[in-house]
Amino acid sequence: MKYKSQKQYRLPGFNYSGEGKYFVTICTHNRKHSFGKIKNDEIILNETGKIVEKIWNEIPSKFQYISLDVYQVMPNHFHGIVVINEDNFINEIPTFKSGIINNPMELKSISLGRIIRWFKGRVTFEAKKINPRFKWQSRFYDRIIRDEREFYFIQEYIKNNPLNWGENILDKYFKN
Repeated sequence: MKYKSQKQYRLPGFNYSGEGKYFVTICTHNRKHSFGKIKNDEIILNETGKIVEKIWNEIPSKFQYISLDVYQVMPNHFHGIVVINEDNFINEIPTFKSGIINNPMELKSISLGRIIRWFKGRVTFEAKKINPRFKWQSRFYDRIIRDEREFYFIQEYIKNNPLNWGENILDKYFKN
């Protein structure tokens, strides 16, 4: 039996629990406009969009060594910067509960994937109370922010995303 190969979204061999800044984009299933609308170059969040914003801002209180930088909820996706402030390798931090209801699994390190999995799970749980059909796209996109110049341009891109709704201006910054 042949299996379709899945596209690799993570950088092979990179430690996503290591200290660094990560630009994350998470889309709704089929790019459905679930979080609000753009009006006069500003996002007007609906109730589901407000849930996304609230739960995103809970991340630092749920995960040790994590802080957040700029973020933007858009009608059908979300952009944010996650900062892992220290390496947190398996033996350097105590285990902790996963944070997912009815999941007794203990985690030994905090990685970008675990943070986003928690975020998407919490948003889905709360959003389905309002919209039972709410779904995220199955994966998320990330970019390891390599230097301060890139960090600045990504921050500006995120802040100005409502102004550029419908355009893909990120390509002009990252052509490589």
